[in-house]
Amino acid sequence: MLERRSHYATPPGSLHFHGHARLSAYDMIRTVHRAKYVLADPDLVLQNAAVHVSSPGRISRIEPWQGAPASPDINVVDWGSAVIMPGLVNAHAHLELTCLQGRLVRFSSFCDWLSQLILQRRQWKREDYIESARRGCEMAVNSGTTLIGDISASGVSWEALRSTRLRKVVFEEALSFLPERAGEILASLEDRLNKREPDALLCPGISPHAPYSVSAQLFRPLCALARRTSLPLAIHAAETQEELEFLDSGTGEFREFLTTLGVLPDAYQPPRMKPIPYLENLGILESPVLLIHCNYLDPESMAIILRSRSSVVYCPRSHAFFGHAEHPVRKLLDLGINVALGTDSLASNDSLSLLDEMRFLYRVRKDLKSCEIFRMATLNGAAALGFGASAGRLRCGYWADMTVIELTGETGPKNLTAQIVEGNGKWYATIVQGETAASRG
Repeated sequence: MLERRSHYATPPGSLHFHGHARLSAYDMIRTVHRAKYVLADPDLVLQNAAVHVSSPGRISRIEPWQGAPASPDINVVDWGSAVIMPGLVNAHAHLELTCLQGRLVRFSSFCDWLSQLILQRRQWKREDYIESARRGCEMAVNSGTTLIGDISASGVSWEALRSTRLRKVVFEEALSFLPERAGEILASLEDRLNKREPDALLCPGISPHAPYSVSAQLFRPLCALARRTSLPLAIHAAETQEELEFLDSGTGEFREFLTTLGVLPDAYQPPRMKPIPYLENLGILESPVLLIHCNYLDPESMAIILRSRSSVVYCPRSHAFFGHAEHPVRKLLDLGINVALGTDSLASNDSLSLLDEMRFLYRVRKDLKSCEIFRMATLNGAAALGFGASAGRLRCGYWADMTVIELTGETGPKNLTAQIVEGNGKWYATIVQGETAASRG
C-alpha cells in the first residue's frame, strides 16, 4: 500500500492500490477534482469524492470530499453533480481525414470508396492535412477523449498534434505493394521518425497499412524496425471479404483495384492464407500488435491473435457504415482477447465521440454488457495502446486523465456505468494530466 506522510498523509477512507507507479513523497498535490460521483472502475463508485492530482499529473489518491485543502497552492475544481470517470480512449482514428466528413457517402463497394478517398487526398496540400488533423483533435478532446491512436499517412500529424492537450500515439503509416520500393519506403519512414520533436503527450508508432497494400518485402523490415526501436505496430487486417479473397486466390475486387492503380506486381502470387495466418507466417505476430477491424475471423485466426497477445480494435459505426457482417467481438472477448473501441475516420463515421460509439454499440449488440463496453472504451483501449499500467482507470499512480459527464435527471449511484453507456449524461469536460483540456463551461 502506498503511504503518504506529512500533511500529504492519506486519511482514512481513501483509495490505494497495489502494483502501480509509486509516487514520491515530494510529489506535492497540485489539483483536486471534486464531483458528486467518482467512477473509478465500472463497478467502483464513490459518492461526493475527490481525485487528488500530484505535480507530475498523476493521481495521488481518491477519497471522500473533506472540504477544500488548507494550502492556497492547491487548485480545487468542483464539477458539482457530475461524474468523474476514466478518460475515454479512441484506439483507432485517422484525424487527418476529418475534413472528409460527409464527402464519401455514395459508393458501390469498399474499393470504390477507397478510390474516391485517394482522389480526394490527391487534391490536398500539406496545410490541408494539418488543418484536418487539428480539427479532428479538437473534436476528440471536446467529446471526452483523453488518449487516441492516430494513423498518419501524410506524415504531418506529429507536427499538427504536437503540444495539443491530448495524449496520443501517432502511427506513421507505410504502404507499397511493389517489392522494389521497400527500401525507399522504409528509409522515408525512418527519416520521419528521426525528425520528430519531443512531446510529453505524443508517442510514435509504425503502421504497415494492410496485407493487401504492403508487400512481404516491406512488412518484415517495418516489423524489425518497430522491435528494434520498441515502437508499437498497428495493422488493418481482415477488414473485408474481398481482402480474404485476394490473399487466398489473388482474384476479385482488390486485384482490379491494385491493377488500376498500377501497384500490383506482374509476378504476384497470393499467399493462399487468411490475413491473420499470413501475418503470423511473416513473423509479424511474434509479439503483440494492434490489429484494426478484424471483421472476418475464423477460429484459427482468433487462436493466433490470442497466442500473440495482440489487441483488436473494433470500430462499430464504421463497421455499420460499410455494411459488414456481425463482428466477432463476443467471441473475442470470451476467448480473453483484449478488444478496444475506435471511431475510425470521419470519412466513414459521423463523429469522433467515444460516448457516441459506446452508445451505438449498446443499441446494436445486446450480447454485450454495459461494463464490457465501458472497459473497451477505457482500460482495454489504454492497454491496446501500451498504457495499460498508467491510464484507462482511476488509480493511485495512474495519469490523471479523466472524462467528466454531466448527468440528466435524478441519478443515483446504482448501475452508474450502465446509465452512462445506455445514454444518460452529456460530455462536460476532458482532463489530461490533471489539467482541464476542454469543457462546456
